[in-house]
Amino acid sequence: MGVMVDHLAAIMLIVVTTISLLVQVYTHGYMREDTGYSRFYSYLSLFTGSMLGLVVSTNLFESYFFWELVGVCSYFLIGFWWHKNTAAEACMKAFVVNRIGDFGFLVGVLWFLSATYGFWNGHPVLMFSDQAGYDLVGAIKWAASNGSLTAASLTAISVWMLMGPMAKSAQLPLHVWLADAMEGPTPISALIHAATMVAAGVYLIARAYPIWLTPQGTTDSAGLAIVAWVGCITAFAAATIALTQFDIKRVLAWSTVSQLGYMFCGLGVGAYTGGIFHLFNHAFFKAMLFLCSGAVIHGLHHCFSHDRDLKKRLNEVSLMDRLIPPDQDLRNMGGLKEYMPITSFCFLIGCLSISGFPGMSGFFSKDDIISSAFRYAGPGHELLAWGLVITAGLTAFYMFRAYFLTFEGKYRGKEKPHKETLSVMNLPLLALVIPSIASGYLGMNPGMWSQIFGGTPTPLPNVFTQFLHWGPHPEFEAADPTVMLISTAFGLGGIALAYMVYLNNLGLNTWCQNSLKLLYQFSWKKWYFDEAYIWFSQKFALPLFRTAWNLIDMTIVDNMVNLSSFVAVGSGEMLRYSENGRGQWYALVIFGSVSALGLLYFLLRPLG
Repeated sequence: MGVMVDHLAAIMLIVVTTISLLVQVYTHGYMREDTGYSRFYSYLSLFTGSMLGLVVSTNLFESYFFWELVGVCSYFLIGFWWHKNTAAEACMKAFVVNRIGDFGFLVGVLWFLSATYGFWNGHPVLMFSDQAGYDLVGAIKWAASNGSLTAASLTAISVWMLMGPMAKSAQLPLHVWLADAMEGPTPISALIHAATMVAAGVYLIARAYPIWLTPQGTTDSAGLAIVAWVGCITAFAAATIALTQFDIKRVLAWSTVSQLGYMFCGLGVGAYTGGIFHLFNHAFFKAMLFLCSGAVIHGLHHCFSHDRDLKKRLNEVSLMDRLIPPDQDLRNMGGLKEYMPITSFCFLIGCLSISGFPGMSGFFSKDDIISSAFRYAGPGHELLAWGLVITAGLTAFYMFRAYFLTFEGKYRGKEKPHKETLSVMNLPLLALVIPSIASGYLGMNPGMWSQIFGGTPTPLPNVFTQFLHWGPHPEFEAADPTVMLISTAFGLGGIALAYMVYLNNLGLNTWCQNSLKLLYQFSWKKWYFDEAYIWFSQKFALPLFRTAWNLIDMTIVDNMVNLSSFVAVGSGEMLRYSENGRGQWYALVIFGSVSALGLLYFLLRPLG
């Protein structure tokens, strides 16, 4: 156990402490009337401490300890409103899916330790960084030179370890828990499931980056290619799912899954700085978006709290048959800009940033990742890059779909909400507006504008890359006006299409539901992952479990326990006759025992 604060940890410390502070302030306004107010704050503090422990861990085993503690906190907080059946099922679902990923993570760690065991030689094992060279890089080089670690085995180890980040950061196919985690209170959605905990998977890959490289330390590895493709597929799939959802929190949840895919893809294509830069920027604007959604839900709650029958059904319904609460349904909103101007402004800034609008923070980090994907020379690199570009357009569309349905047009609810005033709930929103715009400029060099408008493309240093980089020297990049123009065009096109559909009544939705019914249903049902997993569990996993249970537990274990008890009872029944209180009987037992031992010695004595 130890504490390591380097440049990567410093960036994560800024993210975790800033978002946690603002969420704690916001929570006072959001949860002040909840009976579990104190319990919620205790869970919140435990999570923050666990996440900070993960950030400053010095080795893989210490990381694994805090990794699991963060997962436990997530379980507590998703199921905070335990009286709701959906919340109880959602926290169990998140826990089980993350245990699957963590099993793979542990297998990878133990395999790597066995391959490099002789290297540590009394030093702390599995260290991320060490001045004497007893760290992951040194261990891989030693094991490769000794033949205990090949390129193939290192790839296998990285794939096993990748299961942990895939589950924690909700990457396909271990992504199914994150949207359902929105059953927890909204401050938790902002802190855990948008800005910090779900970014732990990205952070772990960046922290243990040598494991995903080749044994020689280059980025042209199969492990990184798998990371890139997992991220790209996840980003695209989550974006297509978000297109048809009507729960405001779940739209943002699928958006989080998609943006985490961008970060994975950035690290996979070798854009180490770009992936972490997007993590840094995304934390601020996504936390702000979630807190805005919480302000909307809080403001509309009294408008729909009179229907006791509906409230009872919402508490009792299963997660698979879940109803959208009316105060979270985009179809019950509209025109809220008039009643909630501060929240509306902050939500708009967040939408612009996540859509990659020029000048906003998301623009710089997204462009960095997409440019690196176009330069990537791995398998299917062109398809990978264009997948990210298309995803950028989809992101802009569904985010502005949510904005227009929530804040523009006419209010579609029955009872009008109260006017918004400056309070403890919207002060954190205004504070997050600043980094949602300004943090991107840490990765910009003013010279990029001259390159865009006809200058010679030369590498441009920037503050973020100089501060955080992998390798002996930072890798500066030249501005790529073509890629920048393409990604910006797709983003602006998505915004324009959302405007035409949801404010100018372009009948695209009706046409899709009628002419592309199968694709629309495919998106609405979230690619049928939940149904497929339930079918697999009922047809294969549970029958196999019952068979193993009956064979191992009921037949072997129970019979062993029953046999031991039978032996104990039988021997007790025999020995009880020797305890009858008669002296002559005791003497007979003593002489009989001595005779038996003497005969045994006579038979077993060594000859001669």
